[in-house]
Amino acid sequence: MNERELELELEQMLADSAQRLFGNEVTTAQLEAAERGEWQADLWRTVEDSGLTRLFAGEDDGGAAADWQQGLPALLAASRTLAPVPFVDTAACGWVLARLGIAMPDGPMALAAHAGTESEGAVARSSAEGWRLDGTVDVPWGRHVRHVVVRAVDRQPFGRAVWLLVPTAGCQIETGANLAGEPRDRLRFDDAPAAAAVVVESPADEAMLGAGAATSQPSSPSPLGALMRSIQIAGVLERVLNQTVQYATERIQFGRPIAKFQAIQQQLAMLANEVVAARMAVASACAAMRAPGWDSQAMVAKVICGNAAGRAAAIAHQVHGAIGFTHEHSLHWSTRRLWSWRAEYGSEAHWAREIGTRAIREGGAALWPRVTAPQAA
Repeated sequence: MNERELELELEQMLADSAQRLFGNEVTTAQLEAAERGEWQADLWRTVEDSGLTRLFAGEDDGGAAADWQQGLPALLAASRTLAPVPFVDTAACGWVLARLGIAMPDGPMALAAHAGTESEGAVARSSAEGWRLDGTVDVPWGRHVRHVVVRAVDRQPFGRAVWLLVPTAGCQIETGANLAGEPRDRLRFDDAPAAAAVVVESPADEAMLGAGAATSQPSSPSPLGALMRSIQIAGVLERVLNQTVQYATERIQFGRPIAKFQAIQQQLAMLANEVVAARMAVASACAAMRAPGWDSQAMVAKVICGNAAGRAAAIAHQVHGAIGFTHEHSLHWSTRRLWSWRAEYGSEAHWAREIGTRAIREGGAALWPRVTAPQAA
C-alpha cells in the first residue's frame, strides 16, 4: 500500500467505528436525561474506551495520529447522532495538545473561551511549583470536564502567550446552558496549578494553533472552536435532511405523499443544497489544517455553516408543519442544536467581519490569490 491508500484506510476505519459506536449507543432517553442536567457517564466511558477521543493524539500517546481530513467522518458521525457528550471538544483538545507536545489525559476536556477582554480573562503566572492560572473562562461542558485547555496571557512579561492544561478540580463553577440544554458554564480559577504548560512566542506557532495573529481582535473567539461547531452543524444538517425527506415521503395529503408536490420538492432541493454547502465547507477547512493559514478556511466554514443552519432549520420546520414545533416530535433535538451552535465560537456575522478585516489588512493584491487558492495563499 502507498501512503495515500494507508490514509484512506485509516479514514474509513475511523468512520466505520464511529458510525457503529454512536449509532448503537446514543438514545433519545440519553438526550432527555442530558437536557435535565444528568451526565451520561456510561456513554462517555464507552466512547473513551473505544479510543476515538484520541483521534488526533500521537501513536506514542495511544492515539490514531489522524489528521483532520481523516478524522472528519468520525466527527460527523458523532454529530449526526446528537451524542450528548463532549466528544468533538475532547478530540479537538487532543489535537492542540499534540501540537504542543503535551500528553493527552483521560477524561472529557474542552477548549476554554475568554470571558471578556484578555486582561480580564485568563492570566498565567510562573512559580517555583510550575505554572498557575488565574481568571474566568467560558467552558462548554465545564461542570463535567476534567481538564480545560486554556490560552492564557503571561503576567510577567505581560502579553506572552501560554497554553495550559488545567484540571477543573477545585474551580468555581457558574452553571449555564445553551438553547439545546447543553452545559455552557463559566469557570473561575484562582491560583490553579496547571498539569502542563507551553510558552508559545513564535507568531507562526500561534497561528498554527489558531490564536495570536489569527484574528484582529484580542478577545476574538477561537477559529479552532469555530471549526468544531461547523463540523457539528454539518453533521446535524445531514440528520435534518434525512428526517425531512422521510417525513415528506410518509406524510399523506390529498391522497398522496407531500413529497410528490412540486413546492415541497423545491424546499427539499434547497435543503439539500444547504447540507452540501456545509459539508464541502468543513471538508475544505479540514483539508487546510495541514498547512499554515488554516484559520481562514475555518472562518469561511463557520460563515457558511451558520447561514446554512438558519435556512435549513426554517425549511425543515416548514415541511414538517406544526408537528415539527412540538416537543413530542424529534426534530427539535436537531434544530435547537443548530440554533445554538451557529452562535458559539463566533457567529457568521462575527467571522464575516473578520474575513473582511483581514482582506483589507492584506491589501487588494492578495485578495484574488486568496480567493482562488486559499491554501497556497
